Amino acid sequence: MALSVTGWLLTSGSVQQAGTALLWLSGSLNAVDSTVVGALLVGFLVLMALALLQSPRLAVLTLGDDVAASLGLRPDRAKVLLLLTAVLLTAGAVATAGPVSFVALMAAPIARRLVGGGRIALGPAAAVGAVVTLGSDLAAQFVLPGVTLPVGVVTGLVGAPYLLWLLARGR
Repeated sequence: MALSVTGWLLTSGSVQQAGTALLWLSGSLNAVDSTVVGALLVGFLVLMALALLQSPRLAVLTLGDDVAASLGLRPDRAKVLLLLTAVLLTAGAVATAGPVSFVALMAAPIARRLVGGGRIALGPAAAVGAVVTLGSDLAAQFVLPGVTLPVGVVTGLVGAPYLLWLLARGR
C-alpha cells in the first residue's frame, strides 16, 4: 500500500519533485549538507553509545528469554529498548541518505566473519556498514567519469550478488 502511495505521489508531482524523490528513493549522499551531517553525527554518537551499553543485554538475550530472565534481565523491556535504539539509528540514516540498499545485508555477515567465535558484532557491523557505504559512494562518484550515480545503485550492484552467494553457500 505504501508503495502505491509513493507511486501516486511520484506521478502526481512535478518532474523536478519526482526526480528529487527518485534520487532519494535510490539512496544518495550527493545532496547531504554539513548541517544535516552535524545533527546526524550527534544523534549517532548518543544512540551508538546507548546501543553499546546495551550489548551485554543482547548477549544475554541470545541465550533465550527464560535464561535471560533467570539471570535477572527483563527480556521484554530489553528487547523494546534494543529495537527502539535500532529503529532510531536506522531512521536517522534513512532520513539523511534515503534507503541505501543491501548495506545491512552485507555488513552483518562480514562483521561476523571479522570477529569470529559467535560473538556479538554490533560495533563492527556498524563500522563495516559505514565502510561499505563510503566505499560505494566513492565508487559512485569516480568509477564512471562525468557520471555521478546514487550510492544505492552501487550497493545494489555489489549487494545483490553477495546476497545470492550467501544464500547459495548457506543452502
